Amino acid sequence: MRQAAVENIGRFCVKLKVATWNVNSVRARMPAIARWLEAANPDILCMQELKATEEQFPFKEFTDLGYFSSVNGQVRWNGVAVVSRYPVNRVETDLNGFLTDQKRMIACTVMGIRLINVYVPNGRDVSDPAFLEKLRYLEELREYASVSTGPTVITGDFNVAPGPQDTHSPEEQNGMVCYHPLERQQIAEFALAGYTDVFRKLHPAGKAYSWWDYRAMSWKRNRGMRLDLVLANASAESLITSCDIDSEPRGWEKASDHSPVVFTVVVPE
Repeated sequence: MRQAAVENIGRFCVKLKVATWNVNSVRARMPAIARWLEAANPDILCMQELKATEEQFPFKEFTDLGYFSSVNGQVRWNGVAVVSRYPVNRVETDLNGFLTDQKRMIACTVMGIRLINVYVPNGRDVSDPAFLEKLRYLEELREYASVSTGPTVITGDFNVAPGPQDTHSPEEQNGMVCYHPLERQQIAEFALAGYTDVFRKLHPAGKAYSWWDYRAMSWKRNRGMRLDLVLANASAESLITSCDIDSEPRGWEKASDHSPVVFTVVVPE
């Protein structure tokens, strides 16, 4: 289906290279972000965990790299942004009025593709009220995305590993935050709502991680989790030709604990 859809577009099309990356402080990580942008050259980067308000956001650095920035920022925690080489419109930052004090979502449309960039709450601990807040957030996100009629991609840090191939020790971690059955059920319900986990669609077998804890030498031991997802509705999924995790930046000095996930969307020109 994907190949047929791409062929039907014909030769007059644009290949959008889109990435999602929890940068874990845009100001602290700006040198690494700039290095990666110059090397990978994506058209769009969706960032999470900015830890910066709009006033603190490094607009000039992104402008110098050729990107326009749309920001929903917050100091110390949270904050999301989309930087794009193409014009951005229909920007929204309100998730059905839920958790309005936490800047966790920014949605926009680029070249006819609706991008919903999210930083889902971690949940802290299953006994903490924040865990129920996390489950509710995923429900609200699904409801928000359900009104999109055109090609739509929900991407970002979901703080949930969807299945056993997406975490280093599924038996040991089962029932813990980020790999709790209730969280995994919430992700499974996105599929029931018509959203495909694009990475797993294209890479159905094998362990894959996008996050490695700073503690316990997790990066060196390759004990990670795939928390950064790309969920596409049917009309967007048919246009996505690739989706991969670029783990190289996780090994850089002063790295984020996440790595970029990069996907390609072929859209009519």
